[in-house]
Amino acid sequence: MIEEIECINCTSVNCFVKKYCTGDALAKVSSTKEQNFHKKGEFIFRKGNPMFGIHFIQKGGAKVVTPNLKQKEQVVRLLSDGNILGHKAVGNDKYYFNAIALMDTSICFVETSVFQETCYNSPNFAYHLILFYALELRRTELRVKYQSQMNIREKVAEAFIYLHEVFGINPVTKTLNIELSRQEIADTAGTTPEQVSRQLNDFEDEKLIARKKREIRLRDLDGLRKIVHGFKKE
Repeated sequence: MIEEIECINCTSVNCFVKKYCTGDALAKVSSTKEQNFHKKGEFIFRKGNPMFGIHFIQKGGAKVVTPNLKQKEQVVRLLSDGNILGHKAVGNDKYYFNAIALMDTSICFVETSVFQETCYNSPNFAYHLILFYALELRRTELRVKYQSQMNIREKVAEAFIYLHEVFGINPVTKTLNIELSRQEIADTAGTTPEQVSRQLNDFEDEKLIARKKREIRLRDLDGLRKIVHGFKKE
């Protein structure tokens, strides 16, 4: 069972609702939302499912994926605490992608009608939502643009930088706050598990990373950034 938490008491500092909604709008979302729990590997929603609302990650992590022409997963986006899921289906009746929990994850679900009402009645929320859409579109376009130009070494380095940006570092262990299989790293990098394995060995030899099972410590984040320095973050 997931613990029911009112929005006003939520500790998720990145939640869009908590940051940009106030007063009656925040109270409406808080009183009508559903709170769900998904174990690692479970689908939050599937491509083609009816679209009934928007999902906000309260705590945990997820990936948005789509099968490519060879029916292998291609990671479209990674998400952590406070991030929005399913927003690209707004205005349509079905979800475009699969969303899968990368770890045990708590989700707040807001029905479409409540989400739309919040946009209508909360200009600050709507304005920052527009900025969010624009930023996400720009990031996605750049990832697609640069991944087609990168070699394997650059793709894997960029994947670790992306994982660091989304999930951050455990302050105690100094490892990424996410444990991924070779296949999951490959899906994020846009390559194969075999190529990832070879590159992980090279990065370890160069003291850029350290591994213990699925835990990965970024020993030299600046070194990884130098590998992709030619691909400007516009």
